[in-house]
This record gives sequence, C-alpha cells and structure tokens, in this order.
Amino acid sequence: MRVFIGGAWPYANGSLHLGHLASLLPGDILARYFRLKGEEVLYVSGSDCNGTPIAIKAKQEGVSPKTIADKYHEEFQDCFSKLGFTYDCYTRTDKNHHHETVQAIFLKLLDNGKIHKRKIEQCYCPSCDQFLPDRFVEGVCPHCGKQARGDQCDYCSNILESLELLNRTCKVCGDPR
Repeated sequence: MRVFIGGAWPYANGSLHLGHLASLLPGDILARYFRLKGEEVLYVSGSDCNGTPIAIKAKQEGVSPKTIADKYHEEFQDCFSKLGFTYDCYTRTDKNHHHETVQAIFLKLLDNGKIHKRKIEQCYCPSCDQFLPDRFVEGVCPHCGKQARGDQCDYCSNILESLELLNRTCKVCGDPR
C-alpha cells in the first residue's frame, strides 16, 4: 500500500509554538506507523512563504517578505530536524515547482468550471497607496460589535468580508477606511 501524508504548512512569519507542533505531530506519528508496517510512505509539508501574515511581519520589521520567509523557513527546518520529524520532503511555497504545480491545478479547476470568476470590492488605503488584503483591515464586527479582522470575527466566529466591518481602519497605518 502507498500512503501519502500531507502535513500542515505553517506560515513563515514567526517562530513555531506548541500549537503548531501539536497540529504537525500527528502526521509524523502516522508516517512512522506506516513505515514500521512496511508501507511505502510519502510525508510532505513545507513553510507557507506567501501571504498576508508574512507581508504584515515584513512591514512591521521594515524588511522584505522574502527576508522574513527565509528566516523562519530556516528556523522551521532546524526545529524539525532537532525534533526528529521524518518528512520525506519539506519545502516552501515560494519555490518555482510549487508555483507551477499549484497554477496547473488552479487552471484545470478553472477550465472544468470548478472555480468561478467574480469581481469584488476591496478596501484601499491612500496613505499606504495599496489595496488592503482582508487581514490588513480591522474594525467592528457587524454581528456582535466586538473588534474583528477583515476576514473573520474571533468573538462570534462569523466569516466576514472586510467591507462589512464598521469603523474600518488600515492595520498598517491606522487610517480610517
């Protein structure tokens, strides 16, 4: 039997903590179990080196997103090595191979009508001169009245669109949106 185990891909925007390791450890346990049974195992994961959390950290530290991703990817690899994780492949999302594979899957889904294009409005910050990803927008949840991010409210668990928030502000500069 062939066994594929795809582990979680932690964002490369900060050091690993116990919560990260708790979500990654079960994959390693399964890989070891199946290998002990003599099964063929492919256990893969990697650092998520793209996305808003990395962009936020880079802005906070005044460095490039690549600098942040490189720093934490190396830290993750060192940590997993010291803990004895048994990945067959631990890579990163900013590798060309990853981009090409994801793009091929995305285009196939689009061609097969599984993904639909639509236009959306986004918050724009003139002070930062950029459209704001959902995590760059903060405000008041329209459902419970508590502080929330542009993608979700941690208090009432509602999934949000950033334009739904009341009293929106740009997380980067603090200006109202």
